[in-house]
Amino acid sequence: MTTATGPAPGPESSRDEGRDPLGGLTLSRVLGALRLGTRLGPEPRGGRGRATADPALPDDALPDDALLDDACARALRAGHSPVTVVLLREAWDGLGPEERLRVAAPLADDAPTWRGQPAIQVDGTTCGAAVGAMLAAAGDPVVALALETGTVLAGVVDPRLGPLVAAAAQGFDALQRYLHAATTRRVVLGLLPWPRRLGTPPWGLAREARCADVRFRHVVVDVADRTRTSELAARIDVCLRAGTPLPLFTGGASRSGWSTALPRHVVLLTGVESAAAWTGVAPGADGGTGPGAPGASWRVYEPSRGRVLTVDARTWAVPERRDAWGRWSRPHWIVLPR
Repeated sequence: MTTATGPAPGPESSRDEGRDPLGGLTLSRVLGALRLGTRLGPEPRGGRGRATADPALPDDALPDDALLDDACARALRAGHSPVTVVLLREAWDGLGPEERLRVAAPLADDAPTWRGQPAIQVDGTTCGAAVGAMLAAAGDPVVALALETGTVLAGVVDPRLGPLVAAAAQGFDALQRYLHAATTRRVVLGLLPWPRRLGTPPWGLAREARCADVRFRHVVVDVADRTRTSELAARIDVCLRAGTPLPLFTGGASRSGWSTALPRHVVLLTGVESAAAWTGVAPGADGGTGPGAPGASWRVYEPSRGRVLTVDARTWAVPERRDAWGRWSRPHWIVLPR
């Protein structure tokens, strides 16, 4: 799937959708019509605790002990040994207040940084890798510590975690390159590599995505199916409130050229901005709205800018250019918990 860092070509907007009921063809529309890749699967499992830090932790200025305890619990869930967690506690003592927040809650900042540099994708093909890197850091404080300080803690025994932490210690750019290689390896029929110049395919990111002990799968988003997008919105909202960020692939439609009818960019839904639960019906291509929680919005990490922006949860599936979508107009694919 080709990725992009800048505005999408062509005059796509919700007004154009009104003139063209089909809104142009997209790969996700075709797959949705065929009912391929659209099954939502089981509801998210509860009772395991949050996969990422509670966004209220930094805002409520809880004691460092609370941040540290939360970080250590997530490190254990991510698969680290008790020895590594003890070393994480020891490393915590040498961190400053801002470093501690970045290690414990990297998605809490509206402009996330690592080692003082903005968390921006390396190039136009690594938006998916940048999203995967932020997802891993949010769910695994050992990865976040490596990203922030270059420290590789001893005792990492999981064969998948070792290379991930080692790459993170080389910096955010290096972690992106590592994940870009991992997410494009053996993803065509389970044997052949995906061309890296085409970015990250949804199934490759879903296979490699890690957030604490949560594993993922990919689901097609057809914005023409209003019932489906409403169900998806409710599922997304539950996941975000439970502390599980979700990668989302965005793009355009055939009206702007067939190359835009594919997933072109990847962003990360990171949390919920308002306290009110989303209860409405996601608007369809006609722009009609149903009842919902006024002001409810989702936070979105957009890797080409390195910023966390917001999207109205009630209108997330309305085709319209959005800064939070990387200036693309619609969701195409989403990565959900298994």
